[in-house]
Amino acid sequence: MDCRVRECTLNTRKGDLPMISISRRRLMQMVPAVLAAGTTQPLLEAQQPPTAAMPLGLTHAGGEDRGVWIHPERYLTTRDGREGRAQVRTMVSRYVDAGFNLLLPWTVSGYLVAVEDPRLQQAHPSASWDALGVLLEEAQTQKINVDIWYSYTEYRGPKSPEFDPAFGGDPEWRAIHSEKFKSGKDEADGAWNLCPSHAPARRWQLDLLGRALKRYSSARGVQIEEPGYDTGEYCLCALCRNLFQQLHGLPLEQHLQSQQAQDLKTIGNSAFVWELREFLRNQHPQMLYTINGGADWRRDRRRGRDWGRWALSGWMDAFIPQVYEENVEAFRRNLQRTIDDLGRACPVQAGIALAWSEGKNDIGMVIRQMDAARELGAKGILLFHGVAFSDADLTQLRKGPFRI
Repeated sequence: MDCRVRECTLNTRKGDLPMISISRRRLMQMVPAVLAAGTTQPLLEAQQPPTAAMPLGLTHAGGEDRGVWIHPERYLTTRDGREGRAQVRTMVSRYVDAGFNLLLPWTVSGYLVAVEDPRLQQAHPSASWDALGVLLEEAQTQKINVDIWYSYTEYRGPKSPEFDPAFGGDPEWRAIHSEKFKSGKDEADGAWNLCPSHAPARRWQLDLLGRALKRYSSARGVQIEEPGYDTGEYCLCALCRNLFQQLHGLPLEQHLQSQQAQDLKTIGNSAFVWELREFLRNQHPQMLYTINGGADWRRDRRRGRDWGRWALSGWMDAFIPQVYEENVEAFRRNLQRTIDDLGRACPVQAGIALAWSEGKNDIGMVIRQMDAARELGAKGILLFHGVAFSDADLTQLRKGPFRI
């Protein structure tokens, strides 16, 4: 089968993971415990051929997103709203002048709660004057789109509100890493993940996003960051271990890298992705819903990031693989893999990095990768990350790939 034209299956080269390997019977056994929100639709829908992909809904010339991921909270630390507004205006102008037409501001649960509750404003000082709301207002004035960029599983810590009963959270929702499980020691700080197999945890996230999107209704859309765990060493929380024991009669801690464990990791994530899609359809049908992740679905699925299945099921408006490479050949190969996997079922945009945790490019390499992405048929380009680009870099973008 030609992977470039099919819509209902992923590549199945020798050695690839199957799309869904658990039986219908076991899937239905799993539903009551994991999806206590009361629907089996997220699990069963993915087994049907997807409907026609939803249009991307872009409004700018050429139909190409030219986006940049930014981290406002890192740089807007003032409590002075007047000073903050001036900083936001300068930030937005910087990217508009460079030819971008989309901003993706990083937004964490702590910030969204802090906008509503002063108890968290010490940790999120710009929430006292709502920097995100000001950014959206300024974006409207300067005519640039904004998609709120949010992760519901990763980039958490012990003080994140979803783990604090004072804010309606629960420490039992924490995903447990294999090393923590083996040692039995609880970290007082460091990175935590949320386990979305807990239906109350998903509802907490949806409630928070629901209030935020009502407040930020001028946003063009929502982009979910890497739905799933940050490594394949999650999750060994009590709920996941009990479910695995009930399904397979085996201790999960001894089979965490098995195919059955991979299937289990995807269930809660799939439920949240579908639940958010339904919420947006019902409450904000004009908003776009996009997801980013790695370029290789098979590798990402080991972390519960089942974006291949979600895309082919028509659950998102676009998928953005983060193809962070230091040469054009590797970039082409990895972006092509994603495009081949998803075919016509879901638009693919290209994530390209100037600087990231594992590498660095110069602006010339970024531009060459942008040219390659367009040649391969990517429907948009998103660059990581805003502050890494110097004024000279932005001038080259404006005079080069963003000149029209």
